Amino acid sequence: MSSETSDRERSVKNLLFIVNPKAGVRLQRRIRESIENNLDPETYSYGIWMTEYKGHAPELAQKAIQEGFDVVVAVGGDGSINEVASGLLHSSGTLGIIPAGSGNGLAMHLGYGRNIDKAIQKLNSAQMQVIDAGRFNGRPFFNVAGIGFDGLVSNLMEGKNKRGFIPYFTESVKAGLHYESKDCVLEFEGKRIERKCFAIAIANGPMYGYNFEIAPGAKLDDGLFSIVLLNDAPRWQYFAAVPATLNGKILEAPFVEHFTAKSLKIWAEGSNFVHLDGEGIQEDGEMHIEVLPQALRVLVPST
Repeated sequence: MSSETSDRERSVKNLLFIVNPKAGVRLQRRIRESIENNLDPETYSYGIWMTEYKGHAPELAQKAIQEGFDVVVAVGGDGSINEVASGLLHSSGTLGIIPAGSGNGLAMHLGYGRNIDKAIQKLNSAQMQVIDAGRFNGRPFFNVAGIGFDGLVSNLMEGKNKRGFIPYFTESVKAGLHYESKDCVLEFEGKRIERKCFAIAIANGPMYGYNFEIAPGAKLDDGLFSIVLLNDAPRWQYFAAVPATLNGKILEAPFVEHFTAKSLKIWAEGSNFVHLDGEGIQEDGEMHIEVLPQALRVLVPST
């Protein structure tokens, strides 16, 4: 073996794709062809592992690091990204993303876009950055967590066969007409505030899926959450403010308050609908949320 070949092989990184086969139509067949056509073999050698059940991806991500993979790429939607990233927390492994879901909030913010072929091409020149994560009652999230209305919508979407913008919009409208704001208490940075809240967003990154920005200006690596309160208001004001989430002006809405904090506690009456990166759960009692600074290595496209 020539020294040139040896040097090249040492420079090639090992990359693993973890694929959620349910995340997209014909994804399992398509992903291999797309990788062959778009991943640079001078940059990466690769493997492909398929998840088999919910919660499998974190296990596979941890196994990948143990087996010497440098980069672990989540292929799927926001939930798949959350699972893979959870397995990489505080490790030497680096997260890559191929958006194959519906919302793709974190992927869009980082610059991966929505096209699978182009996203794989972007891996070839992407640069590693270290970002923060969040922990919500012990469970990690990486982009946005929410309590209230948006948590309800995420719970309503759980188990739906049809995903995408239209089903999400339909469920949002139905929930928006019936969901009642709750009395909430928040403690952070030595403050205690009481509000009647329609929704509370705890944002590490600025964007929900579909380019809706709930926390313009939020940064993934500043050690702070952007906390956005949607206070009780007439229903029409919520619907009228939807365009403001697309032009970066939601914080200017009259019913919105905005704070920053490293950690917070929230109390809200009864059982609460919650989402972590779009995945719906329910929580009772006190909710503890904290930033995990510099917790995850992630590949960020250079263009």
